[in-house]
Amino acid sequence: MDGSKQLFPGNIDEAVDKLLSELSFKDKTKIANMSEVGLIKLNISYGIYIRNEFRLWGNESMLASCGAYAGVNEISPEQASYIIIKELWEKLQNSNVLKVVK
Repeated sequence: MDGSKQLFPGNIDEAVDKLLSELSFKDKTKIANMSEVGLIKLNISYGIYIRNEFRLWGNESMLASCGAYAGVNEISPEQASYIIIKELWEKLQNSNVLKVVK
């Protein structure tokens, strides 16, 4: 497979960029306005998609990237998907998506 495009993201930034390119403005806004507790709930549903889409059960470079981000040597696919969701949320917090004014 020399010279061919990598099938799955190999690090958190690539994963977040891929998710950002796929999410609708409505979904981006919804995630940006979530609390951190909401992110845990989101990982139960959207995390399944992320784990399957990015093959987190065997994507060693992605697991290593998430582990380095968390400061741990070993990380589960469930923990990795939460880290990706949290990084997505943080990126959306700093973007121009609509935020609820209180």
